[in-house]
Amino acid sequence: MKTLHVDSRTRLRPVRRTDAKALFALTESNREHLRAWLPWLDAIRSEKDTETFIAACVERARQTGAFTALIEHEGRACGVAGYNWIDAANHACEIGYWLDRDHIGRGIMTGCCRALIAHAFDVVELNRVNIPAAVGNRRSRAVPERLGFTQEGVLRDAEWLYDHYVDHALYTLLRRDWEAPQAGQEEP
Repeated sequence: MKTLHVDSRTRLRPVRRTDAKALFALTESNREHLRAWLPWLDAIRSEKDTETFIAACVERARQTGAFTALIEHEGRACGVAGYNWIDAANHACEIGYWLDRDHIGRGIMTGCCRALIAHAFDVVELNRVNIPAAVGNRRSRAVPERLGFTQEGVLRDAEWLYDHYVDHALYTLLRRDWEAPQAGQEEP
C-alpha cells in the first residue's frame, strides 16, 4: 500500500520499522487516554515492544494486505489507523484506529476512515467494511455513524479490557451503500 492522502494536511502511510521511537513516544504520552478503550497497552512498555508490533504489522501486510498506517497531520504523527484484517474470500475487512488526545474533535479520524473505506472499495475491491467499537466509547462510535455505517448489532463481552469485558457495537458498510469521496486516492 502506498500513502493515502486524506486531505491537504493529513495522510496515512504504512508504518515502518524506523517509526518505532516516535510511535512509542506517542503511545506513552497517550497511555492513560488510550487505556480506557484499548487492551494492548500493557504489552507495549518499551521502544523494543513497538518495534515488535511494527514488524508484525509489516509481515501481516506482506502476507494478507491488511496494513497499519501512521496518521500524519501537518507533518506530525498523531495516531494509527488501518485494516486489522482482510478476508479475501469474503471480500471484507475490519478497520481499527486510535488518535492522540490533542487531535480529537478535528475530523481527522473521520477523514482517515473515509480514505480507508474508499481504498477498500475502489482499490482492494472489497464488498464489506466492518468497524467494531466499544459500546461506551461514544467518540469511536461516532466515526462510523458519521460515515453512514449501519449498526448491525452488539457483540456481548467481545473484548477483555484489563479487568472486565466490554460489549462492541458492530458497524458495517457495504460497497453498494458507499458513495466514494475524493479522499483516499493513492499517491503516485
